[in-house]
Amino acid sequence: MKMEVIQYSKRQSASKAASPAESLNAARVMARALSEATPESDRGSLARSFCHRLVSAWWRALTSPAHDLELRPLFEHEELSDLPEPAAASADSIGMAAATYDPERAAYAIGLIYTGMLPQAFRASHGMYYTPPELTARLIEQATVAGTDWARCRVLDPACGGGAFLAPVARRMLSELEGVTPAIAIKNVSGRLRGYEIDPFGAWLSQVTLDAVMLPMCRQAKRHMPLVVTVCDSLKSRPPRERFDLVIGNPPYGRVKLSQDERARFQRSLYGHANLYGLFTDIALQHVRAGGVIAYVTPTSFLAGEYFKNLRSLLGSNAPPVTVDFIAVRKGVFEDVLQETLLATYRRDGKATGAEVFEVMPNGEQGIRAIRAGSFSLPEDQSQPWRLPRTPDQAPLVEQLQVMPHRLADWGYGVSTGPLVWNRHKEQLCSAKGSGQLPLIWAEAITADGKFIFRAEKKNHEPYFKPLPADDWLITRTPCVLLQRTTAKEQSRRLIAAALPASFLKKHGGAVVIENHLNMLRPMGAKPKVSAAVLAAFLNSDAADKAFRCVSGSVAVSAYELEALPLPDPASLKSLAELVRRRAGRKAIEDECNRLYNRKTEDSE
Repeated sequence: MKMEVIQYSKRQSASKAASPAESLNAARVMARALSEATPESDRGSLARSFCHRLVSAWWRALTSPAHDLELRPLFEHEELSDLPEPAAASADSIGMAAATYDPERAAYAIGLIYTGMLPQAFRASHGMYYTPPELTARLIEQATVAGTDWARCRVLDPACGGGAFLAPVARRMLSELEGVTPAIAIKNVSGRLRGYEIDPFGAWLSQVTLDAVMLPMCRQAKRHMPLVVTVCDSLKSRPPRERFDLVIGNPPYGRVKLSQDERARFQRSLYGHANLYGLFTDIALQHVRAGGVIAYVTPTSFLAGEYFKNLRSLLGSNAPPVTVDFIAVRKGVFEDVLQETLLATYRRDGKATGAEVFEVMPNGEQGIRAIRAGSFSLPEDQSQPWRLPRTPDQAPLVEQLQVMPHRLADWGYGVSTGPLVWNRHKEQLCSAKGSGQLPLIWAEAITADGKFIFRAEKKNHEPYFKPLPADDWLITRTPCVLLQRTTAKEQSRRLIAAALPASFLKKHGGAVVIENHLNMLRPMGAKPKVSAAVLAAFLNSDAADKAFRCVSGSVAVSAYELEALPLPDPASLKSLAELVRRRAGRKAIEDECNRLYNRKTEDSE
């Protein structure tokens, strides 16, 4: 496959004394240390006071020497704290240094300092994780590919804290307005751009960042940029009569409890627990016009998670994806974010004709680079997990998975989670076998190479459990395949399974207790079409692991995703069963599992 590679470079600082990364790191470390030395109840006020001082110094440097436009006042009156002299001096120094960078990168640095100083609980509840400029540029380009006309479009960012998207969108709009007067350019951009933000300081920072981008025009026109940012809760906002051509942004994420009225409003996209980014996706659909574009940075969990099945159905039928960019690494891209992340564009009322997929990865001081991974089509039932190639080598496999109709139920198995949540039954855990006690199976009993070893070696783990009379539901009495529930994409294998041996059950009286960090793949009848040993061998193969990676969207190996995994016809497993019976070597089993997925092993290519 010919790979398309696109690079997005970091803009260089005018200062040669230190790189942007070095200055940012030093400022962030100092500010966070200052915050951590402050009582948590005072950290929010400290963060706002420190960053207001920093932004004031930034603005003075930007407008020097004329100082012809004053810094915009805070949106909501707040008594700012007096900073200790060293902290005030540091804020002034960082603000002056920020003026040597372009406004978007300076605002990103300031945003990281601000969010890094906030109490963690506040930051988490508001989902405040700002977008790096390279990813912002990439998503804006993908929005262009999806059909955004920057000369005419009306644009909304419904979670605009820090101005990561408003500022570069304004710059993009200005690039289409050559030859107009500064006053007309200001009126044009301010009339087409809107931002909503629940955090008043984040909203103010967004507007000031936009002011910085528009500063050359505003100085010539001798007037401020009109307000385009509104302090509000987007979950309660109603779409204006004139919808937007583009809804773009990095919405907050995390589970949230909804009121009865809120749940009713978002009912069409909800299934079980609500997640903020899913609600903001529904908000985007409400605010974008027919034919308009949605461009979002979100976690990948909506691609396959059961709680997002209604959201997938809603997107598939109302705004099919146009492009999807997978962020290849979890560390070193978003500050303090470990979730897998993607950039995606959708077209309202578009046809589901297939979407282009790219893998995006850091490229040192060169910013990021994007490599085409392939394309994908939505499943016939659009609520089902979407299968996408994350990397170029997965593209042929995804094509094969799209036409494979068999699932785990066809093999004769269903999936449930180990029933014991151990910390709810601490007093029933036992360190030694005694009367009425059963073996307790933890996730560590399933080794990385697919073996079952009865052990309880981690902290707070004990090898036995004493059930009470009402605990029969916690007990497993039939052979099954056990599979670890939590694995990361960085691990060599996502699927780690082993059969619970019938001999082990027999030795312990035919009953065990299985802990919640294991999935249980249990026969749905007395004689499943595939034996537990063959199922475990197949799940432990590289072929199955690669297939699962095209489905899974999070570190959880969920029952829902396992039951949706495309599998070979159970009638085609006779050769694999014979290999397992003969205890053939790993190479022979891998070759057979790859054949079942119509793939060659790497050694034979």
